[in-house]
Amino acid sequence: MAAEQNSNSLFQRLQDNPLQTIHGWQNLRVTWLIMFATALFLELCALGFQYILHMDPCERCVYQRLAVLVLMFAPLVIIISPTHLFFRITGYGLWIAGALYGLQEAIAQTADYTGFNPFTSSCSFRPVFPFDLPLYEWWPSLFMPTGLCGADDWTLLTLNMAEWMVVIFSIYLLAAATCIISFLYATLFRKP
Repeated sequence: MAAEQNSNSLFQRLQDNPLQTIHGWQNLRVTWLIMFATALFLELCALGFQYILHMDPCERCVYQRLAVLVLMFAPLVIIISPTHLFFRITGYGLWIAGALYGLQEAIAQTADYTGFNPFTSSCSFRPVFPFDLPLYEWWPSLFMPTGLCGADDWTLLTLNMAEWMVVIFSIYLLAAATCIISFLYATLFRKP
């Protein structure tokens, strides 16, 4: 009976003020652990595609792996102190940067799929990461491209891998926008 009242209470609060409820969820460490887990799952999927299904990552794939790694790091910053403004803003910044960078690379990769030709592939086997970080030297098993851009016949529900990554990074951006809007709403319209 108590569990039913708690779920009804949560549902009622969500109906009354969804932005306030979403803001409240952001103050919980479990929320950020869930975000970390989703990004970790994506990174593990990428490694599964590479090492189990033998689908070599292309240059754009390793850029998206970096974006997902940033998305894994963002909630870890916020988990330090979810209610502290510095950690929240730093985490939001990383979240948005990772999602935008990944979305940009995923969109570019969809173009590679449409005009794929193994003889004219625009991929490089020496990626250029932000800030000229030599990630492919530091962690080659994750960041060394060994495949051609667009050379992939994997699909799920009619979408190829790059199209799925466009969807996933868009969801991360939408979630970031929702969290930021709820944070601003709760901060600016806080009840006394």
